[in-house]
Amino acid sequence: MSSLPSHLQLVQGVVLPKPVGAHPVLDFVNTRSEWTTRGPARTEWLTSYDAFLIWCSYVGLTAGGDGELEPVLDFRSDLYDVLTGQATDHTFASAARLIEKATAQRRLVRTDDGPAWELPEDPLQVVALRAGELLTGPSLGHVRTCPSCGWLFLDPRGRRRWCSMATCGNRAKVRAHAARVR
Repeated sequence: MSSLPSHLQLVQGVVLPKPVGAHPVLDFVNTRSEWTTRGPARTEWLTSYDAFLIWCSYVGLTAGGDGELEPVLDFRSDLYDVLTGQATDHTFASAARLIEKATAQRRLVRTDDGPAWELPEDPLQVVALRAGELLTGPSLGHVRTCPSCGWLFLDPRGRRRWCSMATCGNRAKVRAHAARVR
């Protein structure tokens, strides 16, 4: 059996991209390859709802329940457009509706440690809550797009160029070197 490329990992029998976005919402949108084109992805890692649940668990979000994959993929596309400033009124409203629905589902509960938010049980709503926090928080200004593959990542220091130096950064350096040698 061949080993996986450095940017992938086998998790509970499902191949998933390693988190490189420095935020679970950015890693969520990075579960599709090559956002640089709007056609079908060359690689889709969320191939079933179970794969989505495994991904949620992998990045530390609650996972459980039943659901359909299509709303997950639709939200991911809408969210990518919002995060990259490409959203139409329709895609923004669609993402906002899910985020607002998720926000309405959380409850303030009393715990031994004091008041805390109880999150919805639906994993997509948990992702939507985190997306709402990212979109309205200070980290939004640090979201960058990889010029090679279109994946998103946080760059709070303004020094990161690639989603991953091991993949896109290295490929770009190899291409630049080959161009100089010619």
